[in-house]
Amino acid sequence: MRRYIYLAGAVSCILFLYLLSVISHPYEIDISELDEYEGEEVAVEGIVTDKECGDNHEILTIRNGNHSANVFLYGSSSTDYGDRIRATGIVERYEGRMEIRAKSVSIVEKWNGGSMPLWELSENFMDYIGTNVNVTGYIDGIHKRYFYLTNSERQYRIRVFYDENFTIQVEDHQHVYVRGMFRYDGEKMCMYMEMSEKYHGVEVID
Repeated sequence: MRRYIYLAGAVSCILFLYLLSVISHPYEIDISELDEYEGEEVAVEGIVTDKECGDNHEILTIRNGNHSANVFLYGSSSTDYGDRIRATGIVERYEGRMEIRAKSVSIVEKWNGGSMPLWELSENFMDYIGTNVNVTGYIDGIHKRYFYLTNSERQYRIRVFYDENFTIQVEDHQHVYVRGMFRYDGEKMCMYMEMSEKYHGVEVID
């Protein structure tokens, strides 16, 4: 009889822990849905487009498509512009806008962990403005402080600026990876890249 009592107790504990895990599991949502989850724990993914560092905290701006949100985190996330991250935390209203007070931030994909062809960047440019990107293409014209990158069919073309501390050892028509910050000039209505950080650069593919 005592054995059955112990068994029933063990089963009850297992069921309780299961229900607790279900109840405490964060809602998996898109950034566009934050307004519907005020006060709830959620998990969202997005690309880091801005980062403000305080003495003991960070405020990250993440974007997914046309929607963006701030993520407040105590400590450091070790993220870079262009990283895709997953933030888990409580949705709160701050200065009239929803933000996530994060319990954890993890990097889903580093910005330089993979590459994209130039056509993909050009056709989805709104997703990448203000982020680091790793783009493949072909050198098409080299100048003193910039060069052009194009795709093999020459349908897309973008200017890549680089600081004077960069030594660019490439030739016309070479197939390359270009790592840099992606920008958009609203006045001139044109896209461009700039290489200014130590982790930016050009690498010949073949």
